Order: sequence, then C-alpha cells, then structure tokens
Amino acid sequence: MSNDAGDSKSGPRAFLNRSATTAPRSNRHSASPETSIRRNTSQTTTRPQPLSYRQLLQQRLQKYQWTANHTVENAGTTRNPLWFSSFWLGTIQIGQSSAHRTKGAAKEEAAKAALDWLTTYGYD
Repeated sequence: MSNDAGDSKSGPRAFLNRSATTAPRSNRHSASPETSIRRNTSQTTTRPQPLSYRQLLQQRLQKYQWTANHTVENAGTTRNPLWFSSFWLGTIQIGQSSAHRTKGAAKEEAAKAALDWLTTYGYD
C-alpha cells in the first residue's frame, strides 16, 4: 500500500477527491429567503452598549475643551501583574485607581474617580 500524495485513497488529495464526489446539500434544510431575512433581523436587533467611564470622561472633557493625561503603572510579578492608573488635568490629579488585575479595569476606575471629581467641583 502506497502512502504518497498522489494516491487517491490516502494523503492530502483524498479529502479533495471525496468532497468533489459528494452530492450538493439538499434544499430541505435551507430556509426560504423570507424566513432567513426575518431571522436575521431579529438577531441583529440588540441594545446599544453603554458608554464606558473613559468615554464619558472624554465627552465631559471635550465639553470644556480640556485635555487630560493619564498614567498607567504596573506593579507585581510578570505572571501576576497589578495595574494602577490615574488621570491628570495639568498638574492636578483628578482620579486614581486602586490595584487591579487588568489594565482596562484600572483605567475605568480612575476615569470614574475623575468624573466624580469633576461633578464635585461643578463641572457637570
């Protein structure tokens, strides 16, 4: 029994030879165009994602034409990092986070703290 690629019963071409001889899929499993359209529209109707705290902070800063800087610091080991983040308006720190396992979670908490700071000082 030969194992070369040209053999029609084994090797990489065997799959191609078999798939070329199989019958096309029957129509009894496919839906009518009207059904598939209805099915697709019901699946694509989703609620919009809520804005993240970082997006809300960006909108608030644009309202006052301000630019904030943010810093992200990593502490801990390579396998077990801890992330810290803070937001700054010039030299004033307006938000900081506690330690988080992910960088995104640290940024979100710092942005929430920055939004709270802006609200506290009347920048709604």
